Amino acid sequence: MELPGTPSDNTTMEAVLAAFADEGFTADLWPKPGGRVLCGACRETSAATAFQVGRQRRLEGASDPAEMQLVVGATCPVCGAKGVMSLHYGPTAGEDDADVLVALPR
Repeated sequence: MELPGTPSDNTTMEAVLAAFADEGFTADLWPKPGGRVLCGACRETSAATAFQVGRQRRLEGASDPAEMQLVVGATCPVCGAKGVMSLHYGPTAGEDDADVLVALPR
């Protein structure tokens, strides 16, 4: 049974973040202008291209198909912290999220 407001596979954001934390992705990462990312562990901002992506999880809203997010687990190039950030894509993507999505290594 799908619940309103949960991703299309009925997985909650809370469950996704818990799974990332179980794999060691515990620091916060935030998208910044110009395809850059702020690491919450060391407070340094680096180019998204410098981060090593370790895990990704795409979510789509069950109640609103425009709610599309990509949860990314990545390693900070400055301090080595494993962190997680949520990026919107599609029609709800902000400019900072879109810049980081384009810049992240595949």
